[in-house]
Amino acid sequence: MSERIVVICCGQPGSGRDDYLEELRRRQEFSYYHLFDYIVEEARSEGYYLSKLNVLDFYDSKPDKLEAFREAAIKRIIEETKGSGGVHIISTPYHFEWRGMSYEGLKEEEVKSLNPDIFIVVIDDLIRVRERLRRDPQWMEHQFTIGELAQWRREEIKGVYTLSKSFTPHREFYIVAREHGIGLLKELIFDGDKKKVYLSHPITGESSQFLEEVKAFASEIQPYCTVFIPSMIKDWSIVDAWRRVRNEAREKGMNIPNRIRVSIGYAEGLKEYELDSWEVEAAIKNIRAQIIDIDYKIIESCYAVVAYHPREQLSAGVMCEMVEARSLAKFVYAYYPYEPSPFFEWYSTKIFQEKKDLIEFLRGTFQPTREGARWI
Repeated sequence: MSERIVVICCGQPGSGRDDYLEELRRRQEFSYYHLFDYIVEEARSEGYYLSKLNVLDFYDSKPDKLEAFREAAIKRIIEETKGSGGVHIISTPYHFEWRGMSYEGLKEEEVKSLNPDIFIVVIDDLIRVRERLRRDPQWMEHQFTIGELAQWRREEIKGVYTLSKSFTPHREFYIVAREHGIGLLKELIFDGDKKKVYLSHPITGESSQFLEEVKAFASEIQPYCTVFIPSMIKDWSIVDAWRRVRNEAREKGMNIPNRIRVSIGYAEGLKEYELDSWEVEAAIKNIRAQIIDIDYKIIESCYAVVAYHPREQLSAGVMCEMVEARSLAKFVYAYYPYEPSPFFEWYSTKIFQEKKDLIEFLRGTFQPTREGARWI
């Protein structure tokens, strides 16, 4: 029997989690368990006909009953995963917001029974999350603000992270941005022995051309390590647009306009959005804090940080990520083609002034063996 790997994959409604997993399923074989489908079957056996349109109302009126259905559903999943090898992925949101109330999609004791090897939280930028919810029959009648969705995502990440830490030793925990494409998700689950690296790089004020350069560098090192790219989390575009508008208003002594334009470069091309300024202002502190929290949690889940810093002026963000990495006993390998400052040097494990030398070093240090790959 092949090795058995159990993955709990979460993500707030609107993150595109299920579509993401379905895309993975078309490319890779695994056993897939959508927890909600199992709950529906358990409810039907007792004469309740639940759907996405009424399940949260039912939860609101009969929470004990729905939790009993969920408990029975999880017991079924546990039985189905027992005695069979391969990869088993359970998909469910962790956190729900409904009519001013918060609900948990998983309890710690249920997770302990599932005994997962890996926890994954799928995220997407808040604008795209809201767009999906507006198309979803379950949520389309609700007018979510960016701030509400940010808080929802914060609770999702915090809850799943806490679950991963409830085991001894701690279980693997990863935050995966949809914009990474299917490759990152596939590597985390099916090529788990490949070293994970966080690709730190300047973001604030950088051009789209530079961000494409970063992605090209990531592609060069990807054969040797699994690469997380922070700029794949597109909420930076909201922060950057707000910063520009606020700075311009201060310089000119003007009021902030009622609406601000946000340009987001996706893999499929550039998209333009307009957001109400009051909405962005209400959410901006939460969004900024989440950017730091998410990046630091990704760094914690990685073996090393690779700092790609081709410009001379140091990025505050890159510097902070290097400091955080060293505090977590991570290696920090930097490309910086200038004489480094004492601080940059202090927090680097090794600095390379030639990009090709860093790539060669990573190839020699990280290149996985065929025996080390899971399920390839």
